[in-house]
Parts: sequence; C-alpha cells; structure tokens
Amino acid sequence: MRGGKMLLAASAMVNIMTFAGAAWAQDSTASANVGPQDASVNADIVVTAQRRSELARDVPLSLTALSGDALRSAGVTDTYSLQNLTPGLKMDRVGNFTLPAIRGITTTITGPAADANVAIYLDGVYQPATVANTFDLPDVERVEVLKGPQGTLFGRNATGGAIQVFTKEPSYELTGAGTVSYGNYDDFIAKGFISAPLVADKLAVSLSGFYHSNDSYYHDIRPDGPGLSGAKAWLVRGKLRMDLTERLKVILSGSYSDRRESVAIYGSPLNGNTVAKLLDPNAIIPTRPLDVALNDDSRPQHVKAYEFSGKIQWEGDGGTLTSITAYNKFKLRNVLDADYAYTPNGVGVNYHVNSYDRYFSQELNYASDLDGPFNFVLGFYYTDGEGAWYPLGVQTPTYGVSIYGRQEVKSYAGFGELYYNITDKLSVIGGLRYSWEKRSQSGDQFLGSVSAPVPAHLTFIDSKKWDSFTPRASIRYAVTPRSNVYFTYSQGFKSGVYNTSNVGQADLANPEKVKAFEVGYKGRLSSALTIDAAAFYYKYDDLQANILTSVDGVPLSFVRNAATARIYGAELDAQYVFSPAFDLRAALSYLDPRYQDFTNASVNVPNALNAGNDTVAYDASGQQMIRAPSFTASVTANGHADIAGGKLDLMASLYYTTKVYFTFDHRIQQPGYATVDARAAWTPANSGLTVSVYGKNLTDKVTIGGTFVTQVADGVSYTQPRTYGVQLDYRF
Repeated sequence: MRGGKMLLAASAMVNIMTFAGAAWAQDSTASANVGPQDASVNADIVVTAQRRSELARDVPLSLTALSGDALRSAGVTDTYSLQNLTPGLKMDRVGNFTLPAIRGITTTITGPAADANVAIYLDGVYQPATVANTFDLPDVERVEVLKGPQGTLFGRNATGGAIQVFTKEPSYELTGAGTVSYGNYDDFIAKGFISAPLVADKLAVSLSGFYHSNDSYYHDIRPDGPGLSGAKAWLVRGKLRMDLTERLKVILSGSYSDRRESVAIYGSPLNGNTVAKLLDPNAIIPTRPLDVALNDDSRPQHVKAYEFSGKIQWEGDGGTLTSITAYNKFKLRNVLDADYAYTPNGVGVNYHVNSYDRYFSQELNYASDLDGPFNFVLGFYYTDGEGAWYPLGVQTPTYGVSIYGRQEVKSYAGFGELYYNITDKLSVIGGLRYSWEKRSQSGDQFLGSVSAPVPAHLTFIDSKKWDSFTPRASIRYAVTPRSNVYFTYSQGFKSGVYNTSNVGQADLANPEKVKAFEVGYKGRLSSALTIDAAAFYYKYDDLQANILTSVDGVPLSFVRNAATARIYGAELDAQYVFSPAFDLRAALSYLDPRYQDFTNASVNVPNALNAGNDTVAYDASGQQMIRAPSFTASVTANGHADIAGGKLDLMASLYYTTKVYFTFDHRIQQPGYATVDARAAWTPANSGLTVSVYGKNLTDKVTIGGTFVTQVADGVSYTQPRTYGVQLDYRF
C-alpha cells in the first residue's frame, strides 16, 4: 500500500511536468508578456537559499518564500505562526522550548545547548538556542523556509531544513512604518520601523521596536487562585549602515528582547492523569482543555535575548565576499508546575528553571558572479559557545535537587558549491561541506535545595569529537524560460549532544544523518498560474530521542539514538490570478514518515490509578513519526476592489491538518482539524494609512500545541481559541 502511494506521488510529478511543457507550448505569448499588474500579484521572488541572490524558481530545492507584506496580511507576528503559511512545516512547543519540524524531521531533545535539527537564521546568523526559537518579527523583510537537508551551505543541525529570517536594512531615504492593533483577551500590539540617512549615500541608521501584551486565554479553576499571566514581550533593534566605498558596505546590528509568556507553560493533565491525585486528596485537577489549577509558585516563561552582529560585504569584479561576526546570549527563567494540578498541602512537583545559552560565531564566504557557464561559493564557519542549567531545580514531596550542568561547543566547517551551465537549459551543482565539532560536559548536583549556591567550578564529566562530510548534487533543466525541473541529492548532519540535565554520567546521543532524494518542478505556466511541486524520499539514520523517566523519585530525561526511519511524500504550492481583483493560493503536503528500526524506544503509560505514568520499553518500529501529520493543506483567497476613494483588500485562509501524534506509541494525539482566518483592510488613496479588522481561528478549534509527558503527568498545553480585533497601519 505504501509503495502504491509513492508510485502515485511520482506519477503525479510526471503529470505536472508533462502539463508544464504542454502549457508552455499553448501559452508562450501570454507568459512572455506579463503585464505590470500580473507581475505585482504573482512576482518572481529573489532569494538567497544558495548564499547568492537568484530567482526562487531557479533554486533546485523546495522552499517557501514569504514577503513582509504577505506576513502582515496573514497576521503573522512571530516565527511560531509560520506553519500556517508553509506546507510541510510544523512548530511545536515542549515546555520552555520551540521545536520546528519540516517533513517529519524534528527532535524530542530539549535543554541548553540541545540544538534543533531545523536551523533558524536571523540576518545570516545561526540561532542555536531552542528556548529562543519563537521570536517576534517587527521589521521583517522576508522569510525563506528551505526544506530538506541543507548540510552543504547551512551545515550542522540542518537535517530537516533551514528557516531564514531577514530584517530590513537601513536605507538612504527616510522611510518608516507603524502598526497598532487591539483584540479580545485585551491583546495589544504596537510595532514600528524607521530608517533615515545620516550622511547621503554614506551612512544610514534604522530603529525598530515591538511591544505585545495580552491576558491569558486559560481559565483558572482555583477558587482562590492568584490569577494567570498572559504575554508581555518587547524588542528593540538598531542598525547602522556604512557604505565606505562603492564596493565596501558594513552593517552593524544590535537587539535586545524581553519575552514573558505562559502559553506552553500553562496546561492541564490529559484525562486527569497526574500524580497529584496521590500527593493530596484535596488536589484540584483540571479535566477540560484551557482549564488550569497551578501551585502558588508557578511562574511563566521569561526569556531575555541579547544579539550583536557585524556584516562586511565587499563586491569585486568577479563576486562578493561576505563576513558575518555575531554574538548572542539567551537567558531563561520560570517555575513549571510539572504535575499540572493544585495541591493545597504544598506537596506538588515543580521544576525551577534557570538556564542560559551563549555563542560567538564567524562566517566568511565568497560567491562568484562570473560571465560564462561556471560559478561557485566557498566559505568557512566557526562557532564557540555553551549552554547550561544554572541551576535546574527539581522539587518533589520527598526530594529536592539543584542541577548545575554545562555543555561547551566548538565547531569548524569548510564548504563549497560549484555551479556549471552545460547548455542554456541544462545546469548542474556539486557541493561538499566538512564539519568538525567538539562537545564537553561538566556538572554537579546538590541535594536538599532547588536553588543551591553557584559552585566555584563544575566537575568535568566527558568530551567527544565528531566530523562529517555532507555532499549535495543537483541537476536542473529549463523546460521554458520561466519554468524548471530538477533532481537533488543531499545529506544532512546533526551534531551529537550530551544531556545537560544528567550530570551523574556521560549521557550522550551520537550524530544523526539524513540522505535525501528530491525531484521537482517550479515555474509559471501562464501569466496567471504558478506551480511549485516536489516529491521526495529520505533515509534517516541514528535519530536522536529523549527518554523521560524517574531516578530516585526525580523525573529526569535521558538521550538515545533510534536506529532508522524513512520518509517519503509530495508537496504542491500553486497560485492562480483570476484577475487583478482576485487570486487564490493552495499549498498541500503529503507525508508518510515511519520509524523502521526503533526497538529501544520507551514510553510513559498511565499507572493503574491514572495517577502518573510508568516508563516501559516500547518497540516503535513501523509507527508513524511524531509531529508529522500525513496531510496538511492551506488555501488562501485574496480579493481587491477600489471603493470609497480607496482600496479594499479581503483575505480568507483555511488551514487543515490530519491527526498529529505526540508520543511514540500514539497514545497522545491531536485529531485532525481545520481553522479559518480572515482579514478586511481599507487603504484610502495616497494616504499611507490602512485600517483593518481581523479574525483568527474563526472555527474556534482548541487544539494541542505541545506536550510534556513525564512520570508525573500527561501535561498538555493548548493553542489559542478564536481571536479577533482591529488594526491600524501607517507607512511613509
């Protein structure tokens, strides 16, 4: 049956490519004479997915490129919401951490220095800390989601893909934009961007800011509860641009953000399964979604981020040399009520979380721009950083411990890709990256307190080195001047990782690797229709997995490697412009991701009293992979009309997903669901002003957004219910 599905997917790809050639033959005149209105609606997008500026359709890999205007129209204000616009992308929260998944590739390992296997970049700077993977987007220029292993150009920890976020650069014209919105749950957002020249064509500066606050959408069922916290976040970013010569440009950037939120910290024990039943006969246990009952010392997640970078770009006659130097630091504080219930006698289970991640990185790359058939990219990358619990305090009715654990990281890489046009239509790419990494673990634990004093030094535990070669090969054929077919083979490498929580031993997961095969089509079939389609197969080895269990009554985690998995699927992203007044976009993703050999898995299953879980061995071989729905789809319709001396823009978007599994045994799952978003905006002519009303999740579907399943409880957090509001935008 599965082989038949793969045959159907491959057949569909062949049919699309055949149709593409036929469509070009029938409509070459229309495609060659795209008017200004068509170009503005269905534009060719320039991306840097291959470390060089080129049209998205000429890049032989699957990607979704989203402009700042598209994100604003969809009401996307942070990275977590990107999944609604990107086929194959899912964003999940596990306690304090945000873990992206692309085409089923994700991780269950969380903690300081535990990188995700979908790499996130901000203005070319890698963001390794999963605690900061949800961040605000006040001044975004565009977002590129690259799917499949990006092991050559983007290196380690990009086995699933890469998400590139680009913010606006300072300009030599006075420009700016501001947004204010207000909605239910007392939701208030204010953000703005301004750029101005200081010295004409030599020096420019920009400043952006973001503020967001709201009330919690959870319900406190404690009669004497202390109240629930919503979100409160703010961010400020400044940039200085210096054009020292016609060829040499320098951009200095610095930002600070302070983000407090509880959406993934608050939650309830699914079906009332919590050890609180045994700890206190008077425990208040939530049993419905969005109901919570927390212990008095529970605290929302609080993340502070400091980021500084310098980009130097020199444009020579034969190419561009770029240097990016960066330093970032992230600090996390919160108290997580691990039993997800209120125990009046004060004997609950709590995690007192204090952690940091900090990294220095340096990248140097040269992208040629030569006349003739041959071009190349060469680069070098270095990072030095660490992540630590300082401390992680675990409090149970009979046990208290402070865990000081640190993981240090050093990594070097050299990479290159060669591009050769064999003919005007046929081109090939060959690339290779060598990665070397060393990780060291140190730590101690102190019994009797959840906040033991910082020790003078930490005990060394272990260190290990890894290296890897990750190649890439692509072939692309231009079916028409505006469409291409391609085949790409690539590999991805995710670094090995220590378990920072386990300081009693060297608890280690070795690197994981992915081999990927993809065939695709990209192009404009006519002046109205654009299609991107791909079919792919992945061979996934040594998956890194997190195992939650209990040690001396303390709920802790261990890391392990699963053996193998395989993933195949297909995606389609199509846009049709019916007229200047109406266009439609549909994005579809089909996946069949399976663990092939995963006999050493373990799962938590409810004990006889449904009062917490027992950890048992489990053979997950043959099971569908977690956080990987079989089918997702989004359909977005846009309407435009001139009315009342201005322009009216209408948008409606439908998102649908089949069921999502959160545990290896599929015990905890989210059934399939659909949500609808809508927006109506009116822009008076020549005003720069836009007034809009919006609604998100109009179907009011409350769904599981993250899980924290331990021996203590089946902890589940939920996504936001229906929201609506008004928004005011101004640009100049």
